[in-house]
Amino acid sequence: MDRRARHASIVVPTYNERQNLPRLVAAIAEHMPIDYEIVVVDDSSPDGTADLARDLAAKHPIRVIQRPAKSGLGSAYRDGFAAAKGDVVFEMDADLSHDPRYLPALIEAVESGADVAVGSRYTPQGRIVGWNWYRKLVSGVGNLLARMLLGLPVGDATSGYRAYVRGAAGVVQLAQSDGYAFQVEALHLARRAGLRIVEVPITFENRTVGKSKLGPSEFVRFLQTLLRLRFRPTSPKPRLPARAP
Repeated sequence: MDRRARHASIVVPTYNERQNLPRLVAAIAEHMPIDYEIVVVDDSSPDGTADLARDLAAKHPIRVIQRPAKSGLGSAYRDGFAAAKGDVVFEMDADLSHDPRYLPALIEAVESGADVAVGSRYTPQGRIVGWNWYRKLVSGVGNLLARMLLGLPVGDATSGYRAYVRGAAGVVQLAQSDGYAFQVEALHLARRAGLRIVEVPITFENRTVGKSKLGPSEFVRFLQTLLRLRFRPTSPKPRLPARAP
């Protein structure tokens, strides 16, 4: 079976990322080894992120989906993945905490047989730079609970830096959550669908421009989602939605 990736879609949700977006686009262009498109899903950022993305599209392969209001991370990825045209579809944050230099390694993982490749901070070669004790605690506890309650076979279930092969990308559209919990639910569905998940070590560097959107209320919603996924009646094996050619 030929698993060579020929075209990638990089889905980037944005909200007030005007300062970060040009650097991200330039770094993707530098490191991406195959043809690609960037799908910017912007929630009508007050700082004009969507307008800037359209300007950058004059020199880079960018498409912009502008939504009328702030609608959540999960719904942004669902919309972006539905529009993606690549045979490999990436999730990536706009704040440069997900370094584009790891794009080739994630592509290599899916070409080698992974259905989902997760950029992992919690492998022997992975690490985190710039986090305070609170962020480390929240992330560590969140991942521990994901493994304990859902049996996820990965160390970094909350990572938002991922590559999905085209046939596996449908799990993103099946996930119902928004926010921090969305990443865990997508992996939970991928595992239940029998997809092969691998981790690729990355160095995660905390954003230097802009403000993190993770707060205590977001973590509460994360816990509620874990409990829903763990204790709701067992549902049939996920059926992945058909994808447009």
